[in-house]
Amino acid sequence: MITYTISMPAPHSHLFHVTIEVDGIDGESIEFILPSWTPGSYMIREYARHVQGFGAWADGAGELPWRKRAKDAWCVEIGAARQVVVSYQVYANDLTVRTSHLDGTHGYFNGASVFMYVADRSDEPLRLQVDAPEAWVVTTALDAADAAATGARPVSRPVPGVRRWSFQAENFDQLVDSPVECGTHRLLSFEVDGIPHRLAIWGRGNEDEARLRADTQRIVEVQRDFFGALPYRHYTFILHLTDGRGGGLEHRNSVTNQLDRWSFRPERSYERYLSLTSHELFHAWIVKRLRPAPLGPFNYRAENYTRLLWLMEGGTSYYDELLLVRAGLLKPERYLERLAEKIVALQSQPGRLLQSVEQSSFDAWIKLYRPDENSANSSISYYLKGALVCLLLDMELRARSGGSRSLDDLLRLLYARYPAEGPGIPEEGAVLAAAEELVGEQGSALRDFFRHYVAGTEELDYARGLATVGLEPRWHRRGPEAWLGMSLKRQGERTLVAAVRADGPAYAAGVYADDELLALDGWRVNEERLQARLAERAPGETVRLSLFRGDALLEVPVSLGSAPPDALQLTPVEAPDDGQRSAYRSWLGL
Repeated sequence: MITYTISMPAPHSHLFHVTIEVDGIDGESIEFILPSWTPGSYMIREYARHVQGFGAWADGAGELPWRKRAKDAWCVEIGAARQVVVSYQVYANDLTVRTSHLDGTHGYFNGASVFMYVADRSDEPLRLQVDAPEAWVVTTALDAADAAATGARPVSRPVPGVRRWSFQAENFDQLVDSPVECGTHRLLSFEVDGIPHRLAIWGRGNEDEARLRADTQRIVEVQRDFFGALPYRHYTFILHLTDGRGGGLEHRNSVTNQLDRWSFRPERSYERYLSLTSHELFHAWIVKRLRPAPLGPFNYRAENYTRLLWLMEGGTSYYDELLLVRAGLLKPERYLERLAEKIVALQSQPGRLLQSVEQSSFDAWIKLYRPDENSANSSISYYLKGALVCLLLDMELRARSGGSRSLDDLLRLLYARYPAEGPGIPEEGAVLAAAEELVGEQGSALRDFFRHYVAGTEELDYARGLATVGLEPRWHRRGPEAWLGMSLKRQGERTLVAAVRADGPAYAAGVYADDELLALDGWRVNEERLQARLAERAPGETVRLSLFRGDALLEVPVSLGSAPPDALQLTPVEAPDDGQRSAYRSWLGL
C-alpha cells in the first residue's frame, strides 16, 4: 500500500508538506520520481525545481541515506527495511490550472507538480490524505476512502485545528488526474441523469450563481445528447476567479478553469465562461477517453509525442461554441461572428504556410507554450487551425454524404471504436479510414483533404466548405490601405515593435521586433498616430521610420505595401437551395 499525506501548516509560506508511506518493499533501494509535466499541458515544466527538504526514514530504524540520481529522481537506500516514509516540501506559488498554489485563502494542487511516484509501482491503488485547516473544505473528483475497509494507517496524527480528509485512487494516473481545491470556496450542485455535478468556486466577481448553475447544466445536457450518455459517475468543476488570468485544464471527471473575476458581464464577456466550460467538458469524452495511442500510459519524465492534437484539441475548439448554439446559449449570428474572427486570426499568420496541423501537434512541446515574436511567422496553433480544419472536414463529410453524415458521426464512431481501456487511436491513418468508412464510395476523395489540409499547408478553402451550409465569406479591410506589416506595443512611454510579419514590407526593409519606433518621415508617432499617417499614404510610397535599436538611432526606408483584408463576414448565399438550408439547420441544431 502507498499512502500520500499532504498538509499546509503555514499557508502563507506557499509550502505544501508531502509525506509518502510505502509498504511491501522488495529490494535494497527504492526510487521516488516527480513528474516533469502535467497531462493535457504539453510542455516540460521541471517541477522538481520546487522541491526542498527531502528526507527518508525506515519504520523503527531511523533516517535512511539517499541521493539524487537525476534531476527528478531521489534514490533511497533501505537495506533490510520493508516500509519507508519519505517527506519533502513543495513551493507552490504559481496560480495556473496546470500547477499548484497555496496561500492564506486556499490550497490548490495538481498531483503532477507535488506527488512523486514509486518507480515500477505506479499502477498500484493509492490513498491520499489531505490535512487542511479545520475551517477549510477539500474538494476533488477522487472518491472518499474508507479507512476501516482499506486498513491503511495514517502517517501522522493531524495537529489541533487541522482536519484530515481521506481519498482513494486506482493508481498514480488517477491521482495526477484529480486536482484538489482546499479552502472556503462555494459549492454549487446539480444533477443530470441522476449523476451529481459540483462547481467549486474560489474567489468572487460579478458572477450570477443561479445563471452559472443553470448554464453549466445546459452545457452538460447538450454534450450528453451529442455522445448519448455521460461517461462518469460524478463530475467536479473547479473555478478560480482571478485578476486577469485565464485558462482551463481537463481531467477524466473534473476540470479546473480560471477566469478574470469581472468577465461574467457584459454578455460578450460572459461568452468566455461558456466556451471555456464547454471546451473542457468536451474533453471528458475526447482526450480523456478517446485519445491518441501515445497519450497513455504516460511517461511523466519526457515528451509524449502525437500528431493528433489537431483533432483532440482543434476538434474540441470547433465544438465548444458550436454546441453552445445547439444548447441555445449562443445565438447563431454571434457564432458566425466568432467563427469569422478565428478565420481572420489564422489568415494573419504567415506560419500557416509553413507548419501543418500535424506538425503543430507534434511540436506542441517546444512551440505552442513557448511563443516568441517570430511564432506567427513560423508556426500555427493546433487549437486555432485545427478547429478550422475540423470545420471544413465537417462540411466535406456533409457534402459527400448528401447531408447524412458529419463530423459528429466521425467522433462518435471513433469514440466507440477506440474505448478508454484500449490502446487509443493509432497515429497513422485511423482517422482518415473512419472518415472514408462514413461516406462510402465518396471516401477516397477525403485522402486529398487530409493530404492538403492535415498533413499539408495548402490554404484552407473556406468558400467551398461553407457553401455546404449556404454561407459565403466576404472579406473587407477596416484599417488604412497602406501597410507596414508590423504590430506595436507600449512599454511605459515608449512605443516598441511587437512583431513583424514575414510577408510584410517592414520585414523586407529590416525592421526588428523590439525596435523602438520614434517617428515617421521625421514626425513623432505612436500607435494611434502611425495609423493616422498611414491613412494619408498609398501603397508603393516610401516612408522613413526613425528607430532606436538598443542605443543606436536608425532610419529605415520602407516601401508601403497593400494591406490584406482584416475583417470577415460570413453571410448567406443569395439563393440557398433546399440542401443548403437543411444542412445549415442540421449543423447549428436549429
